[in-house]
Amino acid sequence: MDNDPLVFGVVGEEASRFFAVESMTGVVWLRQPLDRETKSEFTVEFSVSDSQGVIKGTVNIQVGDVNDNAPRFHNQPYSVRIPENTPVGTPIFIVNATDPDQGAGGSVLYSFQPPSNFFAIDSGRGIVSVIRELDYEVTQAYQLQVNATVSLTLTAAEEEGTTVRMITAIDQDKGRPRGIGYTIVSGNTNSIFALDYISGALTLNGPLDRENPFYSAGFILTVKGTELNDDRTPSNATVTTTFNILVIDINDNAPEFNSSEYSVAIPELAQVGFALPLFIQVQDKDEGPNSIFEVYLVGNNSNHFIISPTSIQGKADIRVRVAVPLDFETIPRYEFSLFANESVPDHVGFARVKINLINENDNRPIFSKALYNISLFENTTVGTTILQVHVSRSILALFAKPVARMCLRGARHQGMGWETR
Repeated sequence: MDNDPLVFGVVGEEASRFFAVESMTGVVWLRQPLDRETKSEFTVEFSVSDSQGVIKGTVNIQVGDVNDNAPRFHNQPYSVRIPENTPVGTPIFIVNATDPDQGAGGSVLYSFQPPSNFFAIDSGRGIVSVIRELDYEVTQAYQLQVNATVSLTLTAAEEEGTTVRMITAIDQDKGRPRGIGYTIVSGNTNSIFALDYISGALTLNGPLDRENPFYSAGFILTVKGTELNDDRTPSNATVTTTFNILVIDINDNAPEFNSSEYSVAIPELAQVGFALPLFIQVQDKDEGPNSIFEVYLVGNNSNHFIISPTSIQGKADIRVRVAVPLDFETIPRYEFSLFANESVPDHVGFARVKINLINENDNRPIFSKALYNISLFENTTVGTTILQVHVSRSILALFAKPVARMCLRGARHQGMGWETR
């Protein structure tokens, strides 16, 4: 009859272990916790009956993932042998850890604890690279501890208003579950995140940049879920959870020099290998492989100087050294362009280098001629000027003695004369 009460139920032994139905309202609730990694999907048959009979219907229930598993390394401990002359920036190993959770919950991040001065690890890919020159005579072995964490991850490219994650809390009371109100309790530096009170949508409230010192260490964000009464006012039933949010680096910075121009004056007799007294520092604020770049000189006669290092990761001091003998009389000044170039287009750092040579007394005088021929009469008066010689400087060796020959010819009467050399 139309006034017969409806009775709801769940069919099957397995379904009955996990799900129950309020017989009068049809509200489905859990009998025990679910584990997506054990069983990610249920096909549950429900029934509804009255005095006239029973009908059944099947519902497919997908189990959503939560971040409830820790990552695990494979094939550890790791060991690798490398030559001491391995170039800076060379990848030498890849560590591997996996997490059975899905999405952000299964995204593994790698880091060294404590950080290393000689090696870096790509936080997303686990690639270990050399970041400083190695010396076997100083250190024969390094022991590094790699941490694998699973966190909610962001990138510096995220824009204001982007939804980072939907946060969900569940009312486990039987019957009709109540709504939940969400609030951020702590860790929201500069109010960079916004959390919708009703939906639980966690969004960026402003631009996020990993290179900003306020954000580079990430966030430990504590969120509270409050059960709401029927009139939507908060009750005393609350739960809190903590999100470890790491900001993942992207290659969004170009290398930069500590000055746009460098000037120096050095003696022209500076020896090959002489280091110019310049403080040149260059840095790429990104991390890991995103901060690898090359440095080089460009300009006329730039091969008269060499720079080191030329391959850099992160930050380095650049030394400029004399590569060939210099000469003020040939080239008194140099002007070069110093570039720091990444593989990413437009990621180029630039500076000018001006070098003036100080003139030194390094050239001997020379006569304008190697031989002077002079003819004069024998009765030439003492003190008479007979020749004016010209002396100039050359690029010959310092302190070499000037030498010239003089040929004197004398004459008596009708061409009969004498010669003195």
